[in-house]
Amino acid sequence: MANNKEKNNKANEENQVVAAENSTENKESGTEIKETTGAAVEIYDEDDNIDLHDTPVKKKRFKKRWIVLGVVVLLIAFFVVRGVLATKNAVVLVDTYEASLGDIENVLSISGTVESAETKTFFSDVTAPINEINVKVGDKVKNGDMLYTYDAESIELAKKTAELSITQAKGSYNSLYSGTAAADRQYAQGMNAQQINARLDAITAEIDTINNKITEKTNRINQTIKDIQNTMQDVNQNGIGDNYEQYFENGNTEFITRIEDSSSDNKEPSAENRQASLALQQTLTDVQYKLNTDQEILAWKNQVTALQEEQSHLQSAKASLVNPGTAQSTKAQYESTELTQNDTISKLEKAAEGVKADFNGVVTAISAVEGATVTTGAQVLSMANLDDVQVSISVSKSDLPKISVGQKVDVTINGKAYNGEVTQISGNATKNNNGVAVVATTIKITNPDSDIILGVEANNKIHAEKAENTMVLPYEYIQTDSDGDYVYVVEEGLVKRKNVTIGIATSTDAQILEGISLGDRIITSDTSILTEGMPVVDNAQLGG
Repeated sequence: MANNKEKNNKANEENQVVAAENSTENKESGTEIKETTGAAVEIYDEDDNIDLHDTPVKKKRFKKRWIVLGVVVLLIAFFVVRGVLATKNAVVLVDTYEASLGDIENVLSISGTVESAETKTFFSDVTAPINEINVKVGDKVKNGDMLYTYDAESIELAKKTAELSITQAKGSYNSLYSGTAAADRQYAQGMNAQQINARLDAITAEIDTINNKITEKTNRINQTIKDIQNTMQDVNQNGIGDNYEQYFENGNTEFITRIEDSSSDNKEPSAENRQASLALQQTLTDVQYKLNTDQEILAWKNQVTALQEEQSHLQSAKASLVNPGTAQSTKAQYESTELTQNDTISKLEKAAEGVKADFNGVVTAISAVEGATVTTGAQVLSMANLDDVQVSISVSKSDLPKISVGQKVDVTINGKAYNGEVTQISGNATKNNNGVAVVATTIKITNPDSDIILGVEANNKIHAEKAENTMVLPYEYIQTDSDGDYVYVVEEGLVKRKNVTIGIATSTDAQILEGISLGDRIITSDTSILTEGMPVVDNAQLGG
């Protein structure tokens, strides 16, 4: 302010000097000039028709006029400069907003189409006529509702046919594997034909060896018996008359009346001969008993019997191994038939109960006709699940970074509010009808009900980015130029620029990640008249 005052004084002095000079010249030339305020100059000139070159006096007047015009220009320039300086040094009153913490959330509004996350087509598990179809396209059905039934007589006939197929296959199998054939294979389990032949040869040799032992011991015992009999015969023939020898030559070993002397034909035998004869008889009996009960011979015979049994089984097993392909084929055929027909029987039993809905849904298509026979695998009808509903949306590339799986969504379908959640974001972008690249995204309805209609449009508000207890500014207070985003703040009575980094942004607010601090006074007034370093007064500090 002092500088402006000095400049004004100096200008006034200069004006006074110029005015004095003009007064002197005017007196000499006879031209009158009025100047009273310095803000306006009145010039009274001669007639413009007068030629200034005619006389020296005219030239002098012309020169004085240009001097006056120059003074006027200087005065105008002075007042302009003084106004600019006064404006520059003037203190501007501004409104401010105190930087503070808050919450910010970016909610995206994207419409989409309601659809079922699960559709099911019912195919016939049996070949049978359809008895009755209980629904039509568009019907909403509940879990457990009867959809359609089969003809009962046809189902029962098909079941009996399947059971008969199992019986026939089982009979063919048993004819090959029943009886002694099954037992024979146990003896040859894990053996091939060459191994069976080797074992049969070993059994034959072993039986021969044991039989030789039995024969040898039996011969020895028989010889002992024969020797005992001869001894008994000798004892009995001692003192026997010749007319009685014939009885003993025929092997008669019974006691007889012996002739002891020639004076008598028959007398009782002597005690000595009788005792010897009884002893020999007992020995003979013991040896004959041993022949039939000898433990070693019996053990050998048992071994021979076991070997002969094994030999018989192996010979049968060897015969069955001549064509193993037939045996394996028969077994495989039986097992396959049993598996397939048991599955068919199970499906027939289930079909006899009718086909029911296994979820709450809506019928979307019917392919069968009542009374017509459907074959196994034929399509009967289709349903869409109303318990598993989703909304399909297309997200642009600008919104894609804001979307993530798990985000909550407010869904509105036919004016009714539902809860949703982002469950899937496609990894492949496609182009919409306008040629814009979009990414298919799925929103699952977490609380569906029977009021939902598939195929209609749903309004979705996705709760995308969110930050709590963070620096938040109204978006209108943030300026942008070639150097980036910034705000003007008041510091020590002066305007200061602070560059900021924006995080989450909505249509009204912005999260400030860097650049300002809590409590900074953000200028909210018209910033077009502000420059950095300009002195300002915060209206809030004046109580405004």
